[in-house]
This record gives sequence, structure tokens and C-alpha cells, in this order.
Amino acid sequence: MTDAIYVCGVPSDMHHVIKVVDEPERWCFHERKRRTGKHILMGVDFDWLQRTEAWGWAEPFWKYRCDGCGGDYRLGFGMVWEYE
Repeated sequence: MTDAIYVCGVPSDMHHVIKVVDEPERWCFHERKRRTGKHILMGVDFDWLQRTEAWGWAEPFWKYRCDGCGGDYRLGFGMVWEYE
């Protein structure tokens, strides 16, 4: 194991795209118009995981990116996503 210790997460430069899913038009509260977007599945570089042994933080995750502004502004007025 290396001398590096990662307590809360993986550096963003160690993530790579696994899959991209195009999404239909939906309202973007940032641009105030309908825009298409993409759901992007991100994963962690396997070689980095072997070097640092940070396996607990290695789960893939989805993020949404608007094709217009590049953010995730699908919810507005202080609303938040809730997951079970």
C-alpha cells in the first residue's frame, strides 16, 4: 500500500465514464427552457484502487448533465431528490 490515505472519496481525476444514456427533453430550471440531457455512469480507475486499497469508495455512481448548461437543474424551488 502507498503512503496516501483517502478518507472521504476518490479524487475526481480517477473517475472515468462507463456508460452514457441520452435523456429526452425536460425542464432546466437554470436556463428556464426545455433541454435534452445525459445520465452518465462514472467509475473509478481499477489501477488506482489497487495502489491505494480504497475499495470502500469505489462504487460506480450516476450523474445527470444538461446538454445546455452542463448542470443538474431538473428540480427547482428548493426541492431535493430522495432515495430509499
